[in-house]
Amino acid sequence: WYQRRVRDWLQKTCTQHGWKHGSSPLVWRELVDRGGAGTYLGGWDDFKKMAEHWYSYSDKLENGKVKDISSENKAGYEQDKAASVKAPIKPVNISLIGAAQPIAYQFLPLLFNSCFKNAHLAITLHDIEEHKDTLEGVKMELEDCSWPELYSIQITHCIKQAASSADYLIILDPLDNKSHPERFQLVKAASQLYRDIATAIKSNIKPDTKIMINGYKACLGGMLLKHHGVTCDNITVVLALDEQRMRAKLAKQLAVMPDDISGITVWGNVPVHHVASTAIGTVRCHEGAITGPGSYNKTIKEAVNGENWEFSNVHTRDDRDQDIFAKSGRSPDMSSALALHRHLVSLVTGSPNTTMGCVSAGQYNTTPGHVFGFPVTVSEGGMVSVIEEETGVSDKLQEIIELQDKQLAAEMRVALGECDDVEFALQHLETTLWNILKDPPTKKILEEQEAERISKEEAERKAAEIRAKEEAKRKAEEEALRKAEEEAAAAEAAATAAAAAEEDEDQEPDYDAED
Repeated sequence: WYQRRVRDWLQKTCTQHGWKHGSSPLVWRELVDRGGAGTYLGGWDDFKKMAEHWYSYSDKLENGKVKDISSENKAGYEQDKAASVKAPIKPVNISLIGAAQPIAYQFLPLLFNSCFKNAHLAITLHDIEEHKDTLEGVKMELEDCSWPELYSIQITHCIKQAASSADYLIILDPLDNKSHPERFQLVKAASQLYRDIATAIKSNIKPDTKIMINGYKACLGGMLLKHHGVTCDNITVVLALDEQRMRAKLAKQLAVMPDDISGITVWGNVPVHHVASTAIGTVRCHEGAITGPGSYNKTIKEAVNGENWEFSNVHTRDDRDQDIFAKSGRSPDMSSALALHRHLVSLVTGSPNTTMGCVSAGQYNTTPGHVFGFPVTVSEGGMVSVIEEETGVSDKLQEIIELQDKQLAAEMRVALGECDDVEFALQHLETTLWNILKDPPTKKILEEQEAERISKEEAERKAAEIRAKEEAKRKAEEEALRKAEEEAAAAEAAATAAAAAEEDEDQEPDYDAED
């Protein structure tokens, strides 16, 4: 290509000036910017003679050296040409379903200068059309940040479009106990949400796409996606929020840094009471009866000097969320976004020991196919594998694991319409809990929740009766008033008619008197 270009240039230049020259280089003398035709000199040897004659300059370079310089210039030209052609950018595609939620606003900045090394990010923001302005505002702020990794941002209201090219599909489930206080209604709402998502993505998503679900019914949501035809096996549930909350509480009690604690596991179906466990956790740098160097690890059970410490010291996710909201007036979006980011980092870079929800293959006596929280290891390619403890877990923890597994099965029945009657569905779920759970504090909480539900229903029933009585009384009063008004109107009409008749009689002429 280079030789052809030089040959074309020689031919064009010689034709333009009327010269004859067959090889490179071509040398001529010309007064720059003064017009006039150039004076043909010839090749390299002719140029050397001209320079020596006119400028007394004698070139010491041999012909072989000149050829080397020519070859070097040619190679440099080729390199510059190759560098000027930009290689096509293949960005990492990250799609957020439900991107108008506050957690997305907190999560998006964490993507940059993070786990995606030397990669550009193409971000797709999805939400319903009513949130279009919110998404536009988020997009504008991302553009204003001018991150070097940001390749593109697009907004869509079509789940199918958001999922079609996604390498990471992040589903931000908006359902919680505030939007749906009744468990039955929450489960039914989740059924509708994930059925719609599955219908949209099952034939469009790439086989290697990693699906991350964050929300109150995330485990059930993963099972529903699989049930409704999503064949992708890379479905994981974000559980890091419960893990990092317990780690922070333990670090405060043990006077260590949160990073000194590892192995906290979130089991089962979140958010359920006593969902996070220290059963296989360890701590380092702890000053206690047995102390070692910084690399020495002891079990958390040894450090706290007790078994099942979490059962009496750690709040459920719902309780903690309510406490934060009561004090700040905001949901815990900052900590939730960080948990989501840590989950993503584990999938991208790998992790030897973390916790997340994944599809069960029957580990820890759980039902195969359930999406369940486990201790896991993650390879650099994002492959998630459940860590199975050789010694197993305590009887109490195993009981809670089986409880949550049965609860997931019950919720799945409700979601699929096998329990359409509200009262029966609630009774089915509660019976599952009561038959399996033997822990008195948890049973007491369930009893209180059941009593509160019954009390609430009774209050609503009484209020409805009072409203019905008041409405009946109001209608009776209106009917009596209407009848009274009708009778008064009839009496007035009768009186008017009688008066008119009497007046007519007074005005009638007396013919007998004239005679």
